[in-house]
Amino acid sequence: MAKAKETDYEITEGNIFAALGLDNADELLARANLLDQVSTLIKKSELSQQEVAKKLGITQPKVSMLVTGRLSQFSTDTLLHYLSVLGCEVEIRVKKPRAKTGIFRRKGCIAVC
Repeated sequence: MAKAKETDYEITEGNIFAALGLDNADELLARANLLDQVSTLIKKSELSQQEVAKKLGITQPKVSMLVTGRLSQFSTDTLLHYLSVLGCEVEIRVKKPRAKTGIFRRKGCIAVC
């Protein structure tokens, strides 16, 4: 009988940033989802990276970073702006605590749907 091989990784579901123990995991996941949306739209446009760069008002290397998922290079605000330029309607909804006693009682969450 073969011995089970040990792995150097763990399979996880949900927020990979939380599984890695990173601060602001919700924000990182939301930003990653925004970047994925931008990247997908750029690829679907079938325009060259140079053409996309001109439309977004950025350089071609920045477009390459968007398409290849370089999350650390883009803020949430920047990604929201790009989505708007790409023709998306972006909505932000804030759901407040039900009562004054709920303020600071627990941490909320940030999600991109």
